[in-house]
Amino acid sequence: MGLGAGILLSAMVIGLVLLYGQTRDRWHWKKVFLTALVVTVIIACVAWAYSEYENRITAQSEFLSISLGSKVSDVRFIKGNPDMASMDGGVWIFNDSNKKAELLVLFRDTVVKAVLYIGDCFYCNQMFGLGIGTSYEKVKKKVGEPTFVSISPDQLKRLASFEKWNVVFILKENKVINFGIYDPKLGPVVFSERAWNLGSNPGLQI
Repeated sequence: MGLGAGILLSAMVIGLVLLYGQTRDRWHWKKVFLTALVVTVIIACVAWAYSEYENRITAQSEFLSISLGSKVSDVRFIKGNPDMASMDGGVWIFNDSNKKAELLVLFRDTVVKAVLYIGDCFYCNQMFGLGIGTSYEKVKKKVGEPTFVSISPDQLKRLASFEKWNVVFILKENKVINFGIYDPKLGPVVFSERAWNLGSNPGLQI
């Protein structure tokens, strides 16, 4: 159950307790209680079903408003000019409203190869209910074993690609630190020996 559904149910319980205190001598509370219980169960089931539907596993082709295969001109039209870019133009980074790096786009020959969330919000832009801070074990339990794993030059990070779903997770200390989508037809996203000095860019190879 999501946080919103939990807050809603908690508010309902508190409201019922307060209402009971005001009307226990006037209302038929057995019937009221049963009705409230049925309504609560229905709401909980609907919330659970919606959460399961939202987090269902399907192949991803779009993330943070950018689609795989889009041209450079398409990305510029949707997001504007990048806040930072590599010298060869293969890596673009966009900042959030607080001027912190949030979105990384990798291009292969002017076509979008990968889109990664590189912000630090634990609950933002989750993929199948997985996000920053999720354990590697939970990732594999949800989407299966990775198709390809790249290890960073310093051996502190791993990049796990899941070709069936077009998704990729970057991990450190066995937890997700970045994640997004990639186009398997253009090859896996791997760590590079070179660093582009682009803030939060994890040094990925195009």
